[in-house]
Amino acid sequence: MEYTIRDNDTLGSIAANYNVLIAALKEYNGLVSDTVRSGQQINIPLCERVATPGPSPTPTLPPPYPAPNLLLPPDGAPFTSSGETPSLQWAAVGTLRENERYAVTILDVTEGQDRRLVDYVLDTKYIFPFEFLPGDGSPHIVRWWVLTARQVGTDAEGNPIWEPAGASSQPRDFIWTNTGAPPPVSTPTP
Repeated sequence: MEYTIRDNDTLGSIAANYNVLIAALKEYNGLVSDTVRSGQQINIPLCERVATPGPSPTPTLPPPYPAPNLLLPPDGAPFTSSGETPSLQWAAVGTLRENERYAVTILDVTEGQDRRLVDYVLDTKYIFPFEFLPGDGSPHIVRWWVLTARQVGTDAEGNPIWEPAGASSQPRDFIWTNTGAPPPVSTPTP
């Protein structure tokens, strides 16, 4: 691009205005010094523009999510296997990204058994697995809590690797008495 030098122009101000290096201006115009005079014609090599800084190549993670608010069942609620399987429910913390899930942790704390189950779900509801507790007929205290997790990779076997992406809910307990019979299964009528 042709440019006519004006009063108060310097090679540095022209270079800054068109985002080219002073060295490129000198090379394309055969200049041996940084001195230019008013009315002088120069070529500005737009093909030599310096790249402008763009967005960071590393994606920015969202801020940590708040702790989910547990809704159901209420703390201390009793269940038996002859009734309906407990459904664990909580309030959404926001719109989860593609690599995020709710981490539901279930712990059987009866007499120090500490049997644990962790599952990752998109929904704000989790159907308690009937198979988790033994059918010994005695009451079991089950503790559960939820937090938001983010998948950060996969292990050597292809399993997802999860990291917490927010605060954990307060734990809640319910009491399950398993009589050995599975809960009734409702089948849709054709």
